[in-house]
Amino acid sequence: MANHATSPGTARPEAIATVSPFPAIAPGHHLAPVAIGAPGSEQKIVFVPCPDWCATNHVSNWVHFLEDVDHTGDEFAVHVPSFFNEGKPVYSLTAAVGSDSMSTDPRMRAAHVIVGDEGSVDAYLTPDMARTTANDLRKLADKLDEAARTARLHNQHVEAVA
Repeated sequence: MANHATSPGTARPEAIATVSPFPAIAPGHHLAPVAIGAPGSEQKIVFVPCPDWCATNHVSNWVHFLEDVDHTGDEFAVHVPSFFNEGKPVYSLTAAVGSDSMSTDPRMRAAHVIVGDEGSVDAYLTPDMARTTANDLRKLADKLDEAARTARLHNQHVEAVA
């Protein structure tokens, strides 16, 4: 009979051979379940590293292939109404953090900002591009405030002389 006695803290070689190494999870990530394949008996659940900012439910938003998994943060939006089209915005501008960790393009693998308006092509921005765009949007917001003040003062003057 073989002696399997080991000193404390030492694993037997045959036990080590049966252990599957588990990859370390990078800081700012967690393991998330992902559904691969259409719902049904053939669908598989696997676990992948997922950025902590990702808001995607990778089980209900299943994909056909592991390469199709991407990560998207909470979307935020600005809606522009019109008094000619009440109840429905004329423009909707959305933005969210995204990452396609399986992409061959390093810019898509890196966290980036996705900006879109309903129905057209999305813009993919590096963090620096997003900062520049945010500064430009602040300038637009200031001009919009200025235009609103001008319109309000004009309307008050017209009402005063009427």
